[in-house]
Amino acid sequence: MDLPRRVSARLLAAHRALLALPAAVLLAGLGCVALAISSDLANSLDVPRGGGPLAALATCAALVLAFAAFTLATRDRLPRWLSSSIPIALRRHAPLTRWLVYPLLLWAAFTTIQTGGILARGAVTAATVSPPRYGSDDLYYNQYNAWLVLHGQNPYVGEHLAAEVRFFGATDYTPIARGRFADVRHYPTRAQMDAVVAEYLAHPQAPPLELDARTTHSYPAGAFLVNVPAVALGLPSIALPQIALFLALIAAIVWATPPPYRAVVALLALATADGARQVAGSDFEIWPLALVGFAWLARDRRWLSAILLGLACTTKQTAWLAAAFYLVWVWRTDGLAEVGRRAGIAVGAFLVVNLPWIIMAPGAWLSSLLLPVSLPLLPDGSGLVGLSLAGALPLMPSWVYGLLELAGLAAALVWYWRAARRMPYAGLVLPLAPLLLAWRSSERYFVLLPLAGLLALALADRYHAEQRITSAASFTSSLVASHWRFRSPFMRRPFMAAIRHADTEGRRSGEHCSRPAPTNTGVRDAPLCDD
Repeated sequence: MDLPRRVSARLLAAHRALLALPAAVLLAGLGCVALAISSDLANSLDVPRGGGPLAALATCAALVLAFAAFTLATRDRLPRWLSSSIPIALRRHAPLTRWLVYPLLLWAAFTTIQTGGILARGAVTAATVSPPRYGSDDLYYNQYNAWLVLHGQNPYVGEHLAAEVRFFGATDYTPIARGRFADVRHYPTRAQMDAVVAEYLAHPQAPPLELDARTTHSYPAGAFLVNVPAVALGLPSIALPQIALFLALIAAIVWATPPPYRAVVALLALATADGARQVAGSDFEIWPLALVGFAWLARDRRWLSAILLGLACTTKQTAWLAAAFYLVWVWRTDGLAEVGRRAGIAVGAFLVVNLPWIIMAPGAWLSSLLLPVSLPLLPDGSGLVGLSLAGALPLMPSWVYGLLELAGLAAALVWYWRAARRMPYAGLVLPLAPLLLAWRSSERYFVLLPLAGLLALALADRYHAEQRITSAASFTSSLVASHWRFRSPFMRRPFMAAIRHADTEGRRSGEHCSRPAPTNTGVRDAPLCDD
């Protein structure tokens, strides 16, 4: 009889622990679900060019909801406008979680099984299938450019598209909005794109207007240098290092999460099935995301953190947006002088990686990095331009979306500068938000957003717990310091009660920490926990 009682006691304790999950964890979980819905709609209905205006609106709304949920999850408490909109009967934490936590965990568990299968199949395919088959032209370009480096050639000089197509036997390329593809409302079919590349292969010296051979090298040098070891080792695919990096980032997020809900965060992180598909052979977004995430994890180490940030900027231009928010956080935390130091280190790391190519061909290197904005690319995405392509909104010229993207970036940076002391780790989530207004806001930019949101949640929870401990300790110290003024028991009794209450609150806030509260009261959060 003891065994059944012990089992039931453990189950009851687990149930109570789930009901006591912080609201921020539930918000982050809802963000993961919203992003999965957005990705499923975009892939299954071919949004924005398929499914109609309602499907495009639902996809965009789910994306916006995911960003909002991940950002709010970095707050210590829900804002008043949101908490006041919740019915009184649901404001108690337990009833709200009772309705949400179990469906959320069931979805996460089911999706985690999918993720495991995707990663296992991806690893086997990457190790055994040659030549590889990728889901985007970017991975073909990066692997071929790494091969060029190993053979002493400069990927930024010359036209390598024809050789790359013959090397892999794949006809993937980036179509240009010219000639037969000039109608930006209609994305070319596979047959139309194959006809263009066949024409190009027949006469490489006279490429068609719909194709630009320079697109094989439109990223900083880190995009292909990270693949040099895999190519040098003779691995058939560059997906294996990406899968390893994906798992390493998840492990770092779980390590940074406070122990009481590490298992829940691990389940949510592994529930990124579309992210697993991406790292297993669809794109290389994991490299800038992981390096930026590691830079935030090492935020208290100036050199390491700034070097990681600079390396992230060498892999893809989207990391430059993340660098802006990171530097705003440094500004609000340590002042402009520290911004200069860290920015200088990050720029130095960027130049160390790119300097050989800059010296050899500065014009070719710079024009390559500007290709994403200088070429007339076809519009695509799940953001504002998706609503326009679906007919829900008028389609404006590409430069209008460019201005909207810049305005969105400026607004996000200003808002974050104002909110950085309350929500310092929202800077992990916000960098991709301006892309919702861009001419190209492809779903692939956002599928790994749950990992950034969960990392922001983990770091924010430690920060807010630390702040509560600091506040309680400061309040207790001030009361003790002024207690000498109140000699009589009548005056002393309420002050001693307040001291005991403050001490109790401090112990509750820091129950998972093993070090004493810090003495500083700034925004910067020194690591308090060993686990």
